[in-house]
Amino acid sequence: MKRFTNEGRTLVCFDFDETYFPHACTSEQLEQLRRLEDFLEQHSHRLSTMWVTGSSLETIAEKVRRADMRYFPHRIASSLGTELYHITTAGELELDSNFQSLFPSDFSRRVEQVVNTLAHHALTIEPQTNMGTNAWMHNYYYFGDREQDIALIQEITHSFGIAVNVSRCNPLAGDPVGAHDIDFIPRGAGKTAAVDYVCTRCAFQVGEAYAFGDSGNDLAMLKHVGNGYVLGNGTKQAKSEHDRVTAGSYAEGILEVLTRFVQETRSH
Repeated sequence: MKRFTNEGRTLVCFDFDETYFPHACTSEQLEQLRRLEDFLEQHSHRLSTMWVTGSSLETIAEKVRRADMRYFPHRIASSLGTELYHITTAGELELDSNFQSLFPSDFSRRVEQVVNTLAHHALTIEPQTNMGTNAWMHNYYYFGDREQDIALIQEITHSFGIAVNVSRCNPLAGDPVGAHDIDFIPRGAGKTAAVDYVCTRCAFQVGEAYAFGDSGNDLAMLKHVGNGYVLGNGTKQAKSEHDRVTAGSYAEGILEVLTRFVQETRSH
């Protein structure tokens, strides 16, 4: 795979699963994905692209092969914004170790303490086994829908000085029905933090940035940038909690927004 050539001054961030990458991989979806890749390559002198995803780099690579993608973006924030990679012009991935140097070294111990404390409160969360391995992201499922349980998870996690992302699972992305994702990450990590870090380090304007997502764990990122959109195929939760929703799904929804941006700014 190649990287998109050049690099523009408007940052565009994509969640990966069920946003940039359609799990069903139908012929129509893949045709739209080819159109999106052509568009991003054509306008790479204006747009700087970034995948911001909960998936590990290993699972991203498998999905890239499955969809026969031709291009990497300029950057990838994988494993729920705990690993940040720059893609060189040769298509090689370079880890930004400075980003991870901001995280606490005893993160895994703190997660274990949270899980044990929840167990003392008779609240069991089950570890996920489909997310790959990453020292900075520990993923669990909560099977239930009790608001007091979710509040307790958030309260206990906060007391141990780490962060947690809680969102309703999306079965279309391979998650179990009726479950919540419980994603423990260090404070200073996460999708929004990764976007902020890149904006600060590379002098992008957050207020001018675009972001696209499909589920609850994208909402903070979408609300943080100046132009955040839930795609038409997004979850009911995401659509109900965000005021910008595209008419189209997957690449079609992304293209309707970015095409309008290019047309409106063509003369500038």
